[in-house]
Amino acid sequence: MPTSSFIHDLFKRRVPQIVGIYLAAGWGVLEFVNWLVERYNVSAYLIDLSLVIWASMIPTVLLLAYFHGAKGGQGWTRLEKIGIPANLVVAAILIAMMMSGRDLSAGSTAGARSGIAAASAGRGFEPTRIAVLYFDDDSEAQTLGHLANAFTGALIDELTQVKALDVIPRSGVKLYRGMAIALDSIADALRIGTLVEGSVSGSRDRLVLSVTLIDPATQTSLESFTLDGDIEDWLELRSDMAKRVAHLLRRRLGVEIRLRERRAGTRSADALELLADAEQQRAEAQLLQAAGESEAAERELRRTDATLAEAGSLDPNWVEPVVLRGWVALERATLTSFMKDDFDREAAEEALAHAERALVLKPGDPAALELRGSVLFKFSRDSEANDADALRSAAEQDLLAAVRADPLRAHAWNTLSSLHQLDTRFVEAKRDAERALEADPFLREADVVLWRLYESSQELMEMEEAARWCEEGHRRFPEKDYFVSCSLFVLTLSEGPEPDVERAWALADTNLYLAVPEQREQLRLFTDIWVGAVLARAGLTDSATAVLERVRAAAGGDPWIDYYAASVRLLQGERDEALKLLSGFLEAIPQRKEYIASDWTFRELWDDPRFQALVGS
Repeated sequence: MPTSSFIHDLFKRRVPQIVGIYLAAGWGVLEFVNWLVERYNVSAYLIDLSLVIWASMIPTVLLLAYFHGAKGGQGWTRLEKIGIPANLVVAAILIAMMMSGRDLSAGSTAGARSGIAAASAGRGFEPTRIAVLYFDDDSEAQTLGHLANAFTGALIDELTQVKALDVIPRSGVKLYRGMAIALDSIADALRIGTLVEGSVSGSRDRLVLSVTLIDPATQTSLESFTLDGDIEDWLELRSDMAKRVAHLLRRRLGVEIRLRERRAGTRSADALELLADAEQQRAEAQLLQAAGESEAAERELRRTDATLAEAGSLDPNWVEPVVLRGWVALERATLTSFMKDDFDREAAEEALAHAERALVLKPGDPAALELRGSVLFKFSRDSEANDADALRSAAEQDLLAAVRADPLRAHAWNTLSSLHQLDTRFVEAKRDAERALEADPFLREADVVLWRLYESSQELMEMEEAARWCEEGHRRFPEKDYFVSCSLFVLTLSEGPEPDVERAWALADTNLYLAVPEQREQLRLFTDIWVGAVLARAGLTDSATAVLERVRAAAGGDPWIDYYAASVRLLQGERDEALKLLSGFLEAIPQRKEYIASDWTFRELWDDPRFQALVGS
């Protein structure tokens, strides 16, 4: 039969129309089934079952359309009597095979997933490429599927906010939801370096959420945890889960990425091993410092320096040991200091020398520029520095060069924020702090970044923002005394919450408890004077005055005590005494004049000629 006659015959028998209607109707059914799965957590196998039935019945539809699509009566042909039953048998076999595959994996999707991919091993997929598989409903009655989906979506959304992560979108993992597909195939298809899986279980009243991070290359669990709570509080549980997974993932990936960067810097395995030993020693020194054992911490830091020197000798062209020696020296410089302006100048000069040597080895290295900028900024804060402005300018140039070369240098952004705050460039200071938080995707310095956001918000008189960052820092780092101190300091501010004297004393005690033991005596002076400010705000003038006099007598002329005492006197309406205390402070630290001139703590004095004379305005 000629082609044109055959096509004419097909249209005469209405085959294209009938098949088109079938395909469109089938597609509509599939979309409806997909909606059921999405909305009511119907098993995702229903999608596959519908697809198999729809596709396998196409031959039957073609036969029926060809032999019965024309107008008028048509009898059953031999081809139909053989072809249609055969098609139904094939369809039944396909459906049985599919259901059998479902039975083999029933109740154990998470178990099947845990056997991830030997095929992924050695492929070297980036650990920052992450897939979050749809959580399993492990409840006895299989009634928590809608929550499992909600938890999955929340976690994907949370991780997507981290720019340094490449997160497979929901549409990418939806295909594998509820399907009996080996995880090696999933890992290979998605080219992922990190996998997150989870499950939801519980009773009528309680909800249990289990989450596991998996490394496909080694087929091992990286991290796992369980959260539980009242089922009515599932939204709060979902939020906590998303934040905790993001935190664990970012922290672990930060370590992994640093190791990769380090391996790329040297070919000496022995040097790499020594550097790892040095980092352990440095961590031990930090623990000793936190415990108040400064002498032991210094000995451990000197031991760290010796280990780094040995690592550098094995590969003299490797810049990282030199930079780390600079940071170790800077830590020694501030080991026993409480205020930011106090440091051991000799140790700081040693840190500067290491930074200079690193820049000779690798000109323009952002890590070395960050180190040098940080040391120069430290020198600019020395009360005896005659060239403070020049030092700050040089520090700013180095830090800006560091972040231009590597925008993810959170410490450099944070130091820039501190520098700009000191220069009374408060908008820039907050912007830098926000960049630091954005640049710190792996949470290496999240605590100091949150602190900087608190300080910069406070300088801009954004008190709600400041309180929020303080609360966030205290929630995430409850062991850090400075997040307790900011909660206390917020109570001292006229724009702060209601002055709660009892809470102020409790915060002061907690702050002292968390502080390094050898710093407690000095810290007590500051916490007490902040409580004095709360007393003044509460109208307890006699008590506030008694606290001020006791603290100033014990401080021995510390200018910073005078600074805070001046703010308390101002809260009490004692302008003359406040000006007298500020005069003593600026006589001891004259480079703070520009800062004090715009310090909103003393805004009541801005139009006072005596204040203007003090700050030189």
